[in-house]
Amino acid sequence: MRIIQRCLQLAPAQQKEGVMPSRSTPGSFHKLRIISKALLPLLLIVWAFASSALAQSLPPNIVVILADDLGYDNVGSYGCLDIPTPNIDSLANNGVRCTNGYVTHPVCSASRAGLITGRYQERFGYEYQVQGDDTNPRLGLPMSEMLLPQLLKPAGYVCGAIGKWHLGEALNMHPIERGFDEFFGFLAGVSHYYNAEVLRDETPLIETQYLTDAFTREGVDFINRHAAEPFFLYLAYNAVHSPYEKPPQIYLDRVSYITNQGRQRYAAMVVAMDDGVGQVLATLEANNLLENTLVFFLSDNGAPIEASTDGDISNNAPLRGYKANVLEGGIRVPFAVQWTGRLPAQTVYNDPISSLDIVATAAAAAGVSLPADRVYDGLNMIPYLAGEQVSPKRTLFWRWFGLGHYGPPGSLDTIWAVRSGRLKLVTERKTSRRPPALYDLSNDIAEATDLAATHPKDVDSLTGLYDQWSTELISPLWWQLDPDFDIRPLVLAGDWNGFNINDPTPPWQLTWISAPALNGTPDSVEWYENTVHVAATGGDTTPGMHSFVVVGANSYSNQWGGVTINIDATTSIPFFSGSGLGPTNNIFLEDGFYYSFRVIDQTPKIGDSLPVAVMKTSAPPVSLSQNGQTPPNPTFDDPVVVSILTSQPKSVEERIYLRWSTDFFITSQLVEAAGSQTNYSATIPAQPDGAAVQYSILTSTVDLSPYSTSGIIDALTLAATPIFKILRAPSITTQPVNKTVAVGRTATFRVIARGNAPLSYQWRKNGVDIAGATSASYTTPPATSGDNGSLFSVVVSNSVGSVTSNDARLGVR
Repeated sequence: MRIIQRCLQLAPAQQKEGVMPSRSTPGSFHKLRIISKALLPLLLIVWAFASSALAQSLPPNIVVILADDLGYDNVGSYGCLDIPTPNIDSLANNGVRCTNGYVTHPVCSASRAGLITGRYQERFGYEYQVQGDDTNPRLGLPMSEMLLPQLLKPAGYVCGAIGKWHLGEALNMHPIERGFDEFFGFLAGVSHYYNAEVLRDETPLIETQYLTDAFTREGVDFINRHAAEPFFLYLAYNAVHSPYEKPPQIYLDRVSYITNQGRQRYAAMVVAMDDGVGQVLATLEANNLLENTLVFFLSDNGAPIEASTDGDISNNAPLRGYKANVLEGGIRVPFAVQWTGRLPAQTVYNDPISSLDIVATAAAAAGVSLPADRVYDGLNMIPYLAGEQVSPKRTLFWRWFGLGHYGPPGSLDTIWAVRSGRLKLVTERKTSRRPPALYDLSNDIAEATDLAATHPKDVDSLTGLYDQWSTELISPLWWQLDPDFDIRPLVLAGDWNGFNINDPTPPWQLTWISAPALNGTPDSVEWYENTVHVAATGGDTTPGMHSFVVVGANSYSNQWGGVTINIDATTSIPFFSGSGLGPTNNIFLEDGFYYSFRVIDQTPKIGDSLPVAVMKTSAPPVSLSQNGQTPPNPTFDDPVVVSILTSQPKSVEERIYLRWSTDFFITSQLVEAAGSQTNYSATIPAQPDGAAVQYSILTSTVDLSPYSTSGIIDALTLAATPIFKILRAPSITTQPVNKTVAVGRTATFRVIARGNAPLSYQWRKNGVDIAGATSASYTTPPATSGDNGSLFSVVVSNSVGSVTSNDARLGVR
């Protein structure tokens, strides 16, 4: 449409410039007809060439179609035999079918964070599902991250998001607040398909149409309304995620030959989505936009294991594993790319491609430069998909971090994987505490033959790559602690409030704090807290022996009692379920003191005991903040002094600790801070081995110096700060050395540096920058006698600082 409009604008001008006699004679008219017939084919060729050239000169539209939980083997072009997907298949037939297409995480929310930013989501602490608190403005994609629409809008793109968001539910996290001009869909991780609660921009409404069809309708409408301008459409279907509600009969009829009812229903859901893809493509073609539209199709992760066990309705064959695992079945997905005017049709791309590449590819196609203040992990894939350049050997990483058995009860183990070339090293969920397995994916796509024992050097090499990548990451900003049932609200029902299990007032109803919290929580977990002031008059309760039960969800079915509570320690309280008050706990409270209850929100399974910590102070407990560090931009050879500020002078019972770790707080070093009044400090030693350090600050009334594991430390934390990462300025570990070469030969200078990524390099000759010399090594042009004695150096820099190498002398003989 844009091309036609432009050509129509040019046509009048061409007529005015053409030679047309003011008066025509019969002879001249006949000659003109002959000339016109002769020129017509040439004009058509020129018109077609001009249209194609104009299409290439316009920035392409960008469409990302994201399926939800779609298994690898549930699309025809990937081997599915019983579910018709002609429209998804057409993307592969008319573009590129990627056989090694990956996402960055095996569950929905984190995978979407990597896709929409073009960065490993572990770089900004996003490893768990967003759920549980739609009012927390920090729970979701951090506001410091730049999303694809925010990159494209300055280039003139109108941006629309349709479908499932799942990147944060607080108002500031809405798509409209994150760069999209329009939104139609839902914010959470799951929705019903009928009478769904959705938002149009930020206005709630009930969608009466089958939700997959509604999302298709909105996508088609968006294209039609914005056909005359560059647009980015993010169409994120929630199909084929549960609930597996019966689709409209029109879709069921087309798969009526499938006898398994669960499989038939699932297949109909896929067919509905495939029809939607077809309508989107047809709308692009009807608006003459197909040739200049870059289309991606992929799933956010593999099929879930519950789908395979529920009547075998879905599978990831021939891959092993499912959603929530970093085996191929959880992270390798159907992945197709189409750009009719740029990419050849019927292309099969067998090298790895990642959802990380979507941002880099879209930005390059739109002529947008990626910001230089952060690491982007994707590649512009167009030259490789088009066969214009040889695909590079890639290393891809996955991590789903957990504190494991060292963490609070319910913590997951870490699972991780790294693929470099044909080899993949992986820890799967069911064997996460065993050594990783090694697979050759070039001939073992099912990950059936573990080569680790016979290829130890490959194991060591891949482990080293993963360990190095890990130094660039941070701890998760929040956790999802294996929920079984929700115990909120948590109430201390005791003699102080008439054993009222519905008491909404503090301190008897504990305050639930979701992570990421403004003032921090232990290891960024969710927790409950309160402080009870004990006084003969004017306190929350009186001194002496008291009895109470802990009640969850305002129900006698969820209560904990029957023990004596320890002070300045953790007490494991037994579970009790009944129709009335169960066994009570006893606690002795002294006059004039403050008793702080702390409960890590482990969302225990029914029947589990509840660990409750109670800490006693002679004044209200302090809150903490980090007040800077010295030096502000350290190298690995510098110790770091952390300054600590308290909200008021601390009580004598409180201890202030600087807690630092090189393994994401699975284990920690605790340094008790020194100081007085409200100012304290503690020191983290230098890390000459290059270890990445994170730290937080906490208080406790317990001597924590004997402990190093997170489960014990977190349970006994009274107050905490968020987690900080020490950003290291560059330092040079290997300087460039002098070189001597003959006339006409080249010389290569190298430097090895370390510091927080990304590191940038700028080589200089005799103090003047060398254009294009921006890598860790520099090779000179063929030397001349005039180069003799030239001095070469390099400036290494990152977001924290810069350092200049020594001069290296070039001798020419």
